[in-house]
Amino acid sequence: MRKFFTIISIAFLVISCNSKKSNKSGNNGNGELPVKIGIAEIKQYNKTLEYAGTFFAGKEANLGTSMPGKVEKIYFEKGSFVKSGTVIAELSSELLTQALIEYETLKKDFERVSRLKEKGSLSEMEFDHIKAKFEASLAKTEMIKKNTSVIAPFDGIVADYLVEEGENYFFTLSLEPGYSNTSGIVRLMQLNPLKFEINVPENDISKLRLNQKIRVDCEAAGLKGITGTITNISPYLSTTTRTATVEISIANTGYKILPGMYGKAYIDYGTEAGIYLKSGAIYRQPGTPEDFVFVIKNGVAKKVRINKIKSEGEYVIVEGINAGDTVALEGKNKLVEGSKVKIVR
Repeated sequence: MRKFFTIISIAFLVISCNSKKSNKSGNNGNGELPVKIGIAEIKQYNKTLEYAGTFFAGKEANLGTSMPGKVEKIYFEKGSFVKSGTVIAELSSELLTQALIEYETLKKDFERVSRLKEKGSLSEMEFDHIKAKFEASLAKTEMIKKNTSVIAPFDGIVADYLVEEGENYFFTLSLEPGYSNTSGIVRLMQLNPLKFEINVPENDISKLRLNQKIRVDCEAAGLKGITGTITNISPYLSTTTRTATVEISIANTGYKILPGMYGKAYIDYGTEAGIYLKSGAIYRQPGTPEDFVFVIKNGVAKKVRINKIKSEGEYVIVEGINAGDTVALEGKNKLVEGSKVKIVR
């Protein structure tokens, strides 16, 4: 008799536990699981190519002189902005020193003979002779000055000095990766506009054109949706990667983006109809990269595999279901293939 009561007690506990589990699972007693639903809609969307790339100076040059010598004076600190035509640094040169002495001597002679000519005390031939020598000396001095001065060829920022003030400058090859390999005294960079470079696969080249507008993000600078313009598409492809380099001009007001930063380009190339779902409807199979939704039909859940095409805010464009399909939004994690469901509004 005692064994009988023990068995009855155990059975009562098992039934009670199962009842609690059933209530926790949300089963309403009829085998139906409550879910909230969404409807798949068809809409037009922009087809977009996405590429990672790197920002470079719009223009970049290692500036030197055509004559070696000692760097006598540097006029600007690193990071300074200079206008085109500005003298950034000057070299001392024995040739320049000699030319200046000669120029000053001939200048005094020219001034003296000019006064004599005005008084009529000098012949035209003698005056022309001194004038020619003075003008030749002036041209020679200007040429040597130009060849011993570092002059900015464009507006830009003094990025670095390759030779410091007081050091001797010679023609040497710079092997720093990612920059020009020419010898120089100062590195000048144009930071506005910048150049953004991406590598585009051969199958996508036909979708791009010069002057095409694109969107660029630079996460490091906190900038999104910058408008850029395609300025150059390489006329040949790399034989190893089968990609072509595409250059995009980007405005950089305030110099927030620095050369070498990473970015992403988004290029729209047409529209297409797609199936829109709220992202909450998608169920990722644990341990796999496969995505599913539960399509509800006649109160029964059917597990359908889908492919994600593109995300747009809270929506995802997918393939694998049809417009008008009813899908589970909330409560989907409790569903399996063939689950009976009750739609909760």
